[in-house]
Amino acid sequence: MDGDFGPVEELADVLGGAVGASRAATDAGWIEHSAQVGQTGKTVSPQLYISAGISGAIQQKAGMQTAKVIVAVNKDADAPVFEIADFGIVGDVFSVLPQATEEIRKRRS
Repeated sequence: MDGDFGPVEELADVLGGAVGASRAATDAGWIEHSAQVGQTGKTVSPQLYISAGISGAIQQKAGMQTAKVIVAVNKDADAPVFEIADFGIVGDVFSVLPQATEEIRKRRS
């Protein structure tokens, strides 16, 4: 996300969800450490987990692999996260997430 969590936060808002982050993002100061999900962070088990731009390294998988449905968005078609995702979108999060957010808003109005 390179420090820009805007698209993730907007999608979380429209879905009534929360934003989590990798250790790299919290260490960089882009988001609070309390949002860290993974082997050295929180383990979450939501109904829906959307992995946006996360590679899916083993440390990250440990924090979210028990989610009921995992949707992965990553521009790298070979990212390990696609191995555990129920649905995968190969694309740029800055393009995909705003489109998803807008579509959800339309369907809810």
